[in-house]
Amino acid sequence: MKKECAIVQDLLVLYEDDVLKEESREMVEEHIRGCEDCMHVYENASKELPRIEDVPEPSEKEKEEAADQVMKKTARRITSKTVGVLLLAVLIASITVVLGNNICDRITDTGWGLSGIFALSTEDVSVEELYVLKNGELYCRLESKKGIGISQIADWVTPEGKMFESTDDAVKEIRFRGKTPWEWEPTDQGFRANYFIFALSRSGVDEEGTAIYQKCKEISFYGKTKKDKLTIWEKGQKVKEAPEEVEKEAVRMYIENGENAKALRECEEMGWKDYEKIFEEAGGGVYVDDVAFEAGGESVVKW
Repeated sequence: MKKECAIVQDLLVLYEDDVLKEESREMVEEHIRGCEDCMHVYENASKELPRIEDVPEPSEKEKEEAADQVMKKTARRITSKTVGVLLLAVLIASITVVLGNNICDRITDTGWGLSGIFALSTEDVSVEELYVLKNGELYCRLESKKGIGISQIADWVTPEGKMFESTDDAVKEIRFRGKTPWEWEPTDQGFRANYFIFALSRSGVDEEGTAIYQKCKEISFYGKTKKDKLTIWEKGQKVKEAPEEVEKEAVRMYIENGENAKALRECEEMGWKDYEKIFEEAGGGVYVDDVAFEAGGESVVKW
């Protein structure tokens, strides 16, 4: 565009409003007569815009189609934003759970992750019964002030490197956890007592056929940490002999745990002739370890 054309086109609005001086007005008119481009700009600028009432009203179908397009665009925007927010929330929740589990495991030493904060302490638990059975194993009843949701037994915890070797230093560790908020049910408040039979020794062979003899030196209940400890029994401790009703309960527990041979020997030692009837009322499978320890080497638990 020529410089003179640019000046003239800028003056067209003032020319239309008739506010130019005479010399400027004559200059614009003279230029427009001889310049086809500027004449075209002047003619288009002089056309009147259509009045609002002259614009045709859109049909109902056109209105519906326009509204539908707006709704689809809005839905796409909302959907993408919602999905993004949900994915971010899931990511944050996952990171929180992983970090929370790791931190709680380090602090509580229970292996229960976030639910470990609901582990019962030694202040909540007491040893109400502790007897020695005819076969030398220990019968124990633990009671809790709070409902027990899960009972954890770390059975035959041996010194490092002694898992499949003979040792006299094995221990048994027990922990209780209450119901967590996400497990809570109005009709199930958890148990307030738990029954155990602890085997204090076991024997077996490893994969190469070498004989293994392991003995337990201590049974303890732990709260949230190793320092929160309640010793139930330790080597050399004197324990009362079990009364007949406890021996009967022990037989039922053996049968429920699948240790039928041990239950039969216990019945025979007690002189009970109706053991066949007892066997008909209960059953179970025999526990099999990686090492071929004799049946009865593990602890038996009953709620």
